[in-house]
Amino acid sequence: MTTLAIDIGGTKLAAALIGADGQIRDRRELPTPASQTPEALRDALSALVSPLQAHAQRVAIASTGIIRDGSLLALNPHNLGGLLHFPLVKTLEQLTNLPTIAINDAQAAAWAEYQALEGDITDMVFITVSTGVGGGVVSGGKLLTGPGGLAGHIGHTLADPHGPGLRLWTHRLRGSNCFWSRHCGGSAGRAGWRGC
Repeated sequence: MTTLAIDIGGTKLAAALIGADGQIRDRRELPTPASQTPEALRDALSALVSPLQAHAQRVAIASTGIIRDGSLLALNPHNLGGLLHFPLVKTLEQLTNLPTIAINDAQAAAWAEYQALEGDITDMVFITVSTGVGGGVVSGGKLLTGPGGLAGHIGHTLADPHGPGLRLWTHRLRGSNCFWSRHCGGSAGRAGWRGC
């Protein structure tokens, strides 16, 4: 079975046809739309997948932001334009007429890295630094996503700047109480310097 794998990020959109053997058969990439509207994202996704969809039997999406009940909640206004409740799974099902699943990109990466581990490891924390900072947690051999899709999301961890043990962090970050995304490249880094 061939999977149309889609990666939605703050900088680029990518799609690939992945064979049952795990090999990439074809690949495409487009910049993430700068217009920050649901219509622009839908149009970009359509252009991205249309040359590939006829060769796939299913769609799997890994996206920045929170994935809740198939919808994308991109809360950072500098990352996907702050799209709220974008019907990601429904949109791709309409565009491709294929069964579709979606998960946060850092959670997907955590699961992929966990699957590649050897030995009796049952617990793992994964941190990714890209346009933003994300994370995923595997506990007891299971990927944690949480009831609202929030498990493992560490990119915008808020902390009390006057709390115990945080004085060093806040001093280094000019008093900010958002200390993960501040040091990222791309959109998150630029947004972080203006505040969380």
